[in-house]
Amino acid sequence: MNSRVPIVLGFLLHAAVGGAILVSGLIIPLWAVGALALVWLSGLVVAIRSRTRPGVVLAVPFVTLAIVVLTAWAGETFLDWTA
Repeated sequence: MNSRVPIVLGFLLHAAVGGAILVSGLIIPLWAVGALALVWLSGLVVAIRSRTRPGVVLAVPFVTLAIVVLTAWAGETFLDWTA
């Protein structure tokens, strides 16, 4: 497999997670969406700096998505965030 395929796939998945963060404003307060956007941007920086390591680039969107899901869960469970 060409080493560019996982890198491109990782960046595409990361862009999709960014879209999910933007629409998460329907259930998450705006301040939390801003914080998650900063997490997304830091993941993008990590992916760009690690673009020679396909495994890292491919892992970044999954880690970012896990942070988004856990934030939404914790907010709903402990802070009574509702849609």
